[in-house]
Amino acid sequence: MRVSTQFPIAVHIMLMVAGFPEQKMTSEVVAESAGVNPVIIRNVFSKLNNAGLLDTKSGRGKTAIMRPADEITLWDIYTAVESDETDEVFKLHQNTSETCVVGSNIHALLLPHLTDAVNAVKAEFSKVTLQCLIDELYKKINP
Repeated sequence: MRVSTQFPIAVHIMLMVAGFPEQKMTSEVVAESAGVNPVIIRNVFSKLNNAGLLDTKSGRGKTAIMRPADEITLWDIYTAVESDETDEVFKLHQNTSETCVVGSNIHALLLPHLTDAVNAVKAEFSKVTLQCLIDELYKKINP
Protein backbone atom coordinates (compact mmCIF):
# COMPACT_ATOMS: atom_id res chain seq x y z
CA MET A 1 0.00 0.00 0.00
CA ARG A 2 1.95 2.93 -1.26
CA VAL A 3 0.10 6.17 -1.58
CA SER A 4 0.83 8.08 -4.76
CA THR A 5 -0.87 11.24 -5.99
CA GLN A 6 -3.32 9.02 -7.86
CA PHE A 7 -5.28 8.34 -4.67
CA PRO A 8 -6.11 11.97 -3.80
CA ILE A 9 -6.70 12.67 -7.50
CA ALA A 10 -9.13 9.74 -7.63
CA VAL A 11 -10.97 11.07 -4.58
CA HIS A 12 -11.05 14.50 -6.25
CA ILE A 13 -12.58 12.94 -9.38
CA MET A 14 -15.14 10.94 -7.43
CA LEU A 15 -16.18 14.01 -5.41
CA MET A 16 -16.66 16.08 -8.55
CA VAL A 17 -18.64 13.39 -10.36
CA ALA A 18 -20.81 12.43 -7.38
CA GLY A 19 -21.17 15.91 -5.93
CA PHE A 20 -22.11 17.63 -9.19
CA PRO A 21 -23.90 14.97 -11.26
CA GLU A 22 -25.58 17.53 -13.53
CA GLN A 23 -22.26 18.91 -14.76
CA LYS A 24 -20.25 17.47 -17.62
CA MET A 25 -17.02 16.05 -16.14
CA THR A 26 -14.41 15.86 -18.87
CA SER A 27 -10.78 15.16 -18.10
CA GLU A 28 -10.06 18.82 -18.93
CA VAL A 29 -12.63 20.09 -16.40
CA VAL A 30 -11.34 17.83 -13.65
CA ALA A 31 -7.71 18.51 -14.56
CA GLU A 32 -8.26 22.25 -14.17
CA SER A 33 -9.79 21.72 -10.72
CA ALA A 34 -7.10 19.26 -9.63
CA GLY A 35 -4.23 21.24 -11.12
CA VAL A 36 -2.85 18.33 -13.12
CA ASN A 37 -2.53 17.31 -16.76
CA PRO A 38 -5.71 15.88 -18.36
CA VAL A 39 -3.74 12.74 -19.31
CA ILE A 40 -3.32 11.96 -15.61
CA ILE A 41 -7.06 12.39 -15.10
CA ARG A 42 -7.82 10.09 -18.03
CA ASN A 43 -5.51 7.43 -16.58
CA VAL A 44 -7.24 7.64 -13.20
CA PHE A 45 -10.68 7.67 -14.92
CA SER A 46 -9.65 4.42 -16.57
CA LYS A 47 -8.62 2.78 -13.31
CA LEU A 48 -11.84 3.87 -11.57
CA ASN A 49 -13.83 2.62 -14.54
CA ASN A 50 -12.02 -0.75 -14.52
CA ALA A 51 -12.74 -1.09 -10.79
CA GLY A 52 -16.47 -0.57 -11.40
CA LEU A 53 -16.60 2.71 -9.47
CA LEU A 54 -17.02 5.09 -12.38
CA ASP A 55 -18.78 4.91 -15.73
CA THR A 56 -17.05 7.09 -18.30
CA LYS A 57 -18.03 7.78 -21.88
CA SER A 58 -15.02 8.97 -23.86
CA GLY A 59 -15.38 12.22 -25.72
CA ARG A 60 -18.75 13.14 -24.25
CA GLY A 61 -17.91 14.01 -20.67
CA LYS A 62 -20.74 11.76 -19.54
CA THR A 63 -19.41 10.34 -16.31
CA ALA A 64 -21.30 8.82 -13.38
CA ILE A 65 -20.55 6.84 -10.27
CA MET A 66 -21.58 3.20 -10.50
CA ARG A 67 -22.80 2.75 -6.93
CA PRO A 68 -24.48 5.04 -4.44
CA ALA A 69 -21.98 7.41 -2.80
CA ASP A 70 -22.73 5.93 0.62
CA GLU A 71 -21.54 2.53 -0.65
CA ILE A 72 -18.15 3.69 -1.97
CA THR A 73 -15.39 3.95 0.62
CA LEU A 74 -11.98 5.55 0.54
CA TRP A 75 -10.59 2.00 0.67
CA ASP A 76 -12.53 1.15 -2.52
CA ILE A 77 -11.04 4.19 -4.23
CA TYR A 78 -7.57 3.48 -2.89
CA THR A 79 -7.54 -0.13 -4.09
CA ALA A 80 -8.87 0.97 -7.50
CA VAL A 81 -5.96 3.26 -8.27
CA GLU A 82 -2.95 2.19 -6.25
CA SER A 83 -0.64 -0.76 -6.83
CA ASP A 84 -1.71 -4.37 -6.61
CA GLU A 85 0.20 -4.60 -3.35
CA THR A 86 -2.43 -2.78 -1.30
CA ASP A 87 -1.20 -4.34 1.93
CA GLU A 88 2.40 -3.27 1.41
CA VAL A 89 2.83 0.25 2.72
CA PHE A 90 6.41 -0.31 3.72
CA LYS A 91 8.96 -1.98 1.52
CA LEU A 92 11.44 -3.87 3.68
CA HIS A 93 15.04 -3.93 2.58
CA GLN A 94 16.33 -7.33 1.56
CA ASN A 95 19.70 -9.08 1.84
CA THR A 96 20.13 -8.34 5.52
CA SER A 97 23.00 -9.99 7.33
CA GLU A 98 22.31 -13.40 8.78
CA THR A 99 25.20 -13.00 11.19
CA CYS A 100 24.17 -9.62 12.62
CA VAL A 101 21.68 -9.67 15.49
CA VAL A 102 19.80 -6.69 14.01
CA GLY A 103 20.03 -7.80 10.37
CA SER A 104 18.79 -11.29 11.12
CA ASN A 105 15.81 -10.06 13.16
CA ILE A 106 14.73 -6.73 11.63
CA HIS A 107 11.94 -8.13 9.45
CA ALA A 108 10.41 -10.16 12.28
CA LEU A 109 10.64 -7.15 14.59
CA LEU A 110 9.03 -4.69 12.20
CA LEU A 111 6.46 -6.84 10.42
CA PRO A 112 3.82 -6.99 13.20
CA HIS A 113 3.98 -3.21 13.67
CA LEU A 114 3.85 -2.51 9.96
CA THR A 115 0.91 -4.88 9.59
CA ASP A 116 -0.91 -3.08 12.41
CA ALA A 117 -0.32 0.26 10.68
CA VAL A 118 -1.71 -1.01 7.36
CA ASN A 119 -4.73 -2.52 9.12
CA ALA A 120 -5.39 0.80 10.86
CA VAL A 121 -5.31 2.69 7.55
CA LYS A 122 -7.56 0.10 5.92
CA ALA A 123 -10.02 0.29 8.83
CA GLU A 124 -10.11 4.11 8.71
CA PHE A 125 -10.46 4.25 4.93
CA SER A 126 -13.23 1.64 5.09
CA LYS A 127 -15.26 3.83 7.48
CA VAL A 128 -15.22 6.93 5.28
CA THR A 129 -17.65 6.90 2.38
CA LEU A 130 -17.80 9.17 -0.61
CA GLN A 131 -21.10 10.45 0.79
CA CYS A 132 -19.34 11.44 4.05
CA LEU A 133 -16.89 13.52 2.03
CA ILE A 134 -19.66 15.09 -0.05
CA ASP A 135 -21.48 16.05 3.16
CA GLU A 136 -18.27 17.52 4.62
CA LEU A 137 -17.66 19.46 1.40
CA TYR A 138 -21.17 20.95 1.39
CA LYS A 139 -20.77 21.99 5.05
CA LYS A 140 -17.56 23.81 4.11
CA ILE A 141 -19.10 25.67 1.18
CA ASN A 142 -22.47 26.29 2.88
CA PRO A 143 -21.68 26.89 6.59
